[in-house]
Amino acid sequence: MHRLNLVAVILLLVASSAPAQDAILERLEADATVRVELGTTGRTAIAERVIIREVGALMTTVAEAVNVDGEVTFENLMVFNFKPYIVSAWVDGVAYHAKPKGQTFLNGATVVINAFEQTSDLSGLSVTGMNVVVRAQEGEYDFEYIVTVDNASRPQRTISAAALPVQLALPIGLRDIEVEVDNGPDPLTAQLRSAGGGLTGVATALTPGEARITVRGSLPLASEGEPANRIEFSVAANLAVPKWSLLVWPASLEVRSFDLDQDRDNNYTEFSRWFGEPLQPGRTIDITVAAATVTGETAPVFSSQDEEVAAPRTQRAAKKRGVPWLTIVSAVILLSAYVVWRRRR
Repeated sequence: MHRLNLVAVILLLVASSAPAQDAILERLEADATVRVELGTTGRTAIAERVIIREVGALMTTVAEAVNVDGEVTFENLMVFNFKPYIVSAWVDGVAYHAKPKGQTFLNGATVVINAFEQTSDLSGLSVTGMNVVVRAQEGEYDFEYIVTVDNASRPQRTISAAALPVQLALPIGLRDIEVEVDNGPDPLTAQLRSAGGGLTGVATALTPGEARITVRGSLPLASEGEPANRIEFSVAANLAVPKWSLLVWPASLEVRSFDLDQDRDNNYTEFSRWFGEPLQPGRTIDITVAAATVTGETAPVFSSQDEEVAAPRTQRAAKKRGVPWLTIVSAVILLSAYVVWRRRR
């Protein structure tokens, strides 16, 4: 009897869940309201553009509006209740994002996007890590600077692109430069501008929170008359860098600097890793990277003194390797004894 009751309960649960399962697999109609506010004051802000995108293998735009004064409602959207959506608003040229589920729209809740006032004050910005990567290629060296920063401004503010928040010392003559900024759902690019003092600034706005900035470029090998396969460059930044490292590929390249310590525990034989001393703003570390020195002459196995000592030994060994008279005499005696023994029989 108890078993029959248990089966009945299970069947009832399955039956009751079937309509909900169908609803999950179907798009449902909803109105989506988006409100753009200043995060520090709660006042509404004017957005140049507001879009809603459905997250998937490719993000698809499902709604868009321009010149939004504080709030906008997109009517009759067909959404999945279980899928995440990216809601983005551009305020003063900077994108801000929220990531609600489709169920939020179905519930009639307003999605709030917080924007922030812009500032050129860098006091709340810090570098949390930096890697400099150098790869030797045919005819050039490839450089990659990967800098992670944290905008912890209080009150929360966006650091403007005009402030050139991250400034680095880049090798003179670096070409084919690409800059990538990762601080949201979309990969961003940025321009480089001279910041003075031998530094180059990345013109990108940094919203509150962490961001990763990557600068890539290539440097041709030295011109004729200069040492081949050798480059000299400096590492410096406008912000304090508490820890950073240099990665060099291949590992056979020589690295010379008084301010670097090699990572002896590096388990990757393809490249060498070097730890740099903490960088303070304005401090410059000079580095030389060069191909391993190889000469055309074969180094002697022994020194001249070793050869003098080794010569008598070699001569004695040669004498010992002369005619083996003792062996021959012994053989003759044994043969004679054998012949005599055979005749006596």
